[in-house]
Amino acid sequence: MAERTIYILLTRSGTWFSRLIHFATRDDYTHASIGLDGPAGPFYSFARKHRRFALPAGLVEEQVAVSPQSVPCCLYALQVSEETYALLRRRLSGMYARREDYHYNLLGALSCGLNLPLARRRHYFCSQFVADLLAQCGAVALPKPPALLRPADFCSLRGLRPVHRGVLAGLLVQPAA
Repeated sequence: MAERTIYILLTRSGTWFSRLIHFATRDDYTHASIGLDGPAGPFYSFARKHRRFALPAGLVEEQVAVSPQSVPCCLYALQVSEETYALLRRRLSGMYARREDYHYNLLGALSCGLNLPLARRRHYFCSQFVADLLAQCGAVALPKPPALLRPADFCSLRGLRPVHRGVLAGLLVQPAA
């Protein structure tokens, strides 16, 4: 059976929200994104829509090449079947086409920090979105509900293989896994 590789990118930027999450959790990574087209992206996640403002936030496309290159990151590869890959692509494309219908789950992110899951229709925080997408498409079995999965939890998720640890600049010179 043919397999495809998808990517999970974990980062910790210097934004005030990322610093707050890092302060509260002490996690190495505070943001999660998913990519279907190789290590250089694009990646998709729930994050700020404008560089200078934390809100509004929602479903966004992230480009590694235009992100601050000194951001610490870890890139994971996950092998999935062609069928799972096609399902992921359809679901992600459909969501992105209707991205204005989706919103950032700020309350969910805060309750995740308190270990209280808060799932809201069409509302996600970054790692909740990635985890929910992977689980709904059958790519992975999660150890807990998507609304409780923090970015750092992907580091120990079964089936994910680290392919780059360092800074974002290093992703642009990585060969595809």
